[in-house]
Amino acid sequence: MRPLDPHALPPVPWKNGGGVTREIAGVPGRWRVSLAEVSAEGPFSLFPRQMRILTVVHGSGMELHTEEQVLKARSGAPLSFSGDLPVIGKLPNGPVHNLNLIFDPRQVSGALAAHAGTRTVPADPDEVSLYLLQGTARCENVSLSAGQMLLKRKMPLDLGLEAVALCVSISRRS
Repeated sequence: MRPLDPHALPPVPWKNGGGVTREIAGVPGRWRVSLAEVSAEGPFSLFPRQMRILTVVHGSGMELHTEEQVLKARSGAPLSFSGDLPVIGKLPNGPVHNLNLIFDPRQVSGALAAHAGTRTVPADPDEVSLYLLQGTARCENVSLSAGQMLLKRKMPLDLGLEAVALCVSISRRS
């Protein structure tokens, strides 16, 4: 088990030129975890019949404007919405990086949970990735610092003082 720097993954530019996405993990047609670097305001891509969970991991946050409301995406706070929902992303305080989970709820259940403070986070067989948002952590003999990830963690994670970890879990529908 080695820490992964998602910024070292190849960037895929968006068609609208507003940013890039770095694919981290997934199963095509079922789910994917990615890191999006949003540098310009504009429409989100639609993901029909999918669910999205967006978590700001760098920057002051963003606003997701829909026809009926404005959803506020804040640092470290997972925000869930339908991939069918037309959204215009606004950046009132500049560019952001978002950890994204997109999944087909007909095939899998998806979750993104934040864990904070000095504590031990047990291993979860459904966890597919862990992103350390801030602070430091240890998993077995591996040290993590903010911005690093682990994939398919099998051992407990010890969070340091002021650490925040984002755990992404996927489980099959029965």
